[in-house]
Amino acid sequence: MDNFILYDEIAKTEHSIIYKGRRKGSINFVAIHCIEKNLRPEITNLVRLTYEMNHKNVVKFHEWYETSNHLWLVVELCTAGSLESIMDQDGCFP
Repeated sequence: MDNFILYDEIAKTEHSIIYKGRRKGSINFVAIHCIEKNLRPEITNLVRLTYEMNHKNVVKFHEWYETSNHLWLVVELCTAGSLESIMDQDGCFP
């Protein structure tokens, strides 16, 4: 994780924190999930499912790292807010 700079906390759950971040030497921002290591089986499955997926309606997975206490997932940053908040504003999608 030494290659990334963490900025604002975007969201927090019982077992994870999501930060806005960017890779050093890049101007592209990403979302970086810091997840408790005890969730490794679920995260490994998620990574397997999303690693090769490339679809405009699915958040793009970039890479992941493991430290002594946490798993770090680097994914596409969606700046429009959560799907729930967008649906609250717009109602149903076509």
